[in-house]
Amino acid sequence: MSRPSLPQWLHRHSAVLILSGLVAVSSGLNSTWLSRLELRFAGVVQETRGLRQVPDRLMIVAIDDFSLQQAANVDLSDDPLLQSLSQWPWPRQIHATVLDRLIEAGATVVGFDLLFESPSSHGDADDAKFAEALQRHREQVVLGVQVLSTRGPVAGMSLLDVTPGLRPGDSSLHRGLLNGEPDSDGVIRRRPGQVTQSMREQLNAAIPDGLAIALLKKQNESADLSIHSRDLLDPYGPPRTIPTLSIWQLLEPQAYTSIKKSGRLRNALILVGPTAAVLQDRHPAVFSGAEGMPGVELHATELANRLDSRSLRWIPAPPGWNLVMAILVILTGVCAARFERPLPRLGLLLGAAGLLVTGSAGLIVWGGLLLPVLGVAGSVAVTGIVTSADATMRLQWQRRRLRRTLGRYLSPAVAAEIADQPEEADELLDGKLTDVVILMSDIRGFTAFTQEMTEQGNVKELVTRLNQYFSEVVDAVHSEEGTVDKFIGDAVLAVFGAPIQKTSSTNVLSAVTTAIALQQRLAILNRAWIAEGQSPWDQVVVLSYGWVVSGNIGCASRMDYTVIGDAVNTASRLEAIAKQCGQAIVMSAAVAEHLAGDWPLQDLGTFPIRGQGEQRVFALKTDTKEHT
Repeated sequence: MSRPSLPQWLHRHSAVLILSGLVAVSSGLNSTWLSRLELRFAGVVQETRGLRQVPDRLMIVAIDDFSLQQAANVDLSDDPLLQSLSQWPWPRQIHATVLDRLIEAGATVVGFDLLFESPSSHGDADDAKFAEALQRHREQVVLGVQVLSTRGPVAGMSLLDVTPGLRPGDSSLHRGLLNGEPDSDGVIRRRPGQVTQSMREQLNAAIPDGLAIALLKKQNESADLSIHSRDLLDPYGPPRTIPTLSIWQLLEPQAYTSIKKSGRLRNALILVGPTAAVLQDRHPAVFSGAEGMPGVELHATELANRLDSRSLRWIPAPPGWNLVMAILVILTGVCAARFERPLPRLGLLLGAAGLLVTGSAGLIVWGGLLLPVLGVAGSVAVTGIVTSADATMRLQWQRRRLRRTLGRYLSPAVAAEIADQPEEADELLDGKLTDVVILMSDIRGFTAFTQEMTEQGNVKELVTRLNQYFSEVVDAVHSEEGTVDKFIGDAVLAVFGAPIQKTSSTNVLSAVTTAIALQQRLAILNRAWIAEGQSPWDQVVVLSYGWVVSGNIGCASRMDYTVIGDAVNTASRLEAIAKQCGQAIVMSAAVAEHLAGDWPLQDLGTFPIRGQGEQRVFALKTDTKEHT
């Protein structure tokens, strides 16, 4: 097979080349959407993975809806401490009590996801009580601070630090930054502690570590304290997956006594923060759903990830990745073009895309790695869709062209059957040896009739009648799924059993049925012609059975599907015998032998067939009258 020229190659792969250009341009002009898609895909994979085991020592003390509901009913309590909870913000004496009780119950370090940037609304004495507790446990507590960004004419950044009332004199407190950095779609995926690096560059080195890192440094543990801008949180599940204790359980005396006895807080790392919806510290995040993920749980997730030495490392697409995807589209499209049929193309490339997506999901779940694979998988999948659509259109065009070509000599049903499998058409139409039934019809006395019509100047009427007759012959042959081989003057040569092979008995029955139908159709034509004042026609139909060579025969500039061989030669000899005996339908002995059932056959005797010796010949007797 010769190699296609460059224009032919470009035409064949034009759809893939156009697609590659679109991929290169669209991905190059705006790569943000692709990054966003990869991040969302990672979130879907993490949510599909389900819950993961949280480190045993980690616990959240939540200012939750239950605690606020209980605080709303404190007027029924005799405990002065609980009675002070009637209004938010709570007195800082409450936080001092919580801190004391946590340390007393065995907690090793406590972090507050709360801001104390201004003096207490309950007075200096309230600040003093909390400051005393902070000094008592200064090596086991970290307070939250936040960087505030402002916009407008005086845009800038400022640190909301701990109010001086909580750090009297020269005493210093350990602080942790509470800021988180949402992505462009508003979802927080990155570790909150990673924002400290950029904020230190914009403000100064006095910006403290993130809350999780500050807590781990207090523990002096060999946990993961690294900061990488592309490290994402690897969540453990939806809100409340991390073990959570309602702050009310620490404030209510009986509940606190039970918790202390249980040992649940022994050697625990504690994060205290709001989870109640009314306190408005919920953020869009993986697993958050419509309710949002409390900020304290995001910090707890980072803390747990660092204890597990785990994260999701995101490696975004490098510059020029759009060109890589465009080249991949061309390569996959050219490779898929080896499959002529659309479904194998589509299945192959969609399968490859599925493997890429599955592999990427596996890396996210088990390797903690997010690679820029989704764009590649999408390009492969789209290539599969485009190339299969292109193959479908080309296949349909090829089928229509083949059907038009075959329709000249095959029945519509046979032509459609071959056209529906164009890749097998060459095999069906190539030269092969097969047994068939040959049908030949001929008009008696046509030469004299033609001369008469010509002398009368009725050539046009002659051609019209001949075309009417041929139309009926072709329709009758096609009705039995035969093949019209050729027109020879006033004669028609048809084949039953090629190019699509059937059993010998089926072919013989179809040929005999067609012969009878031809007699009936000519009778109808004759009645119409007689009514118009024209003379009727008489015909002879002969049937022979034997081997032929069938296939496309001719030269490069002109080729036809035809048959040559023994059965064709026999049919031409039988035509003379039929005219000699005055019979309408004549068949060879081989046809009669394969004709099942009780048919009215008349033995015409033995006749010499040139090249084949003596053969018996039979006539089929019918009641059909050709004309009246």
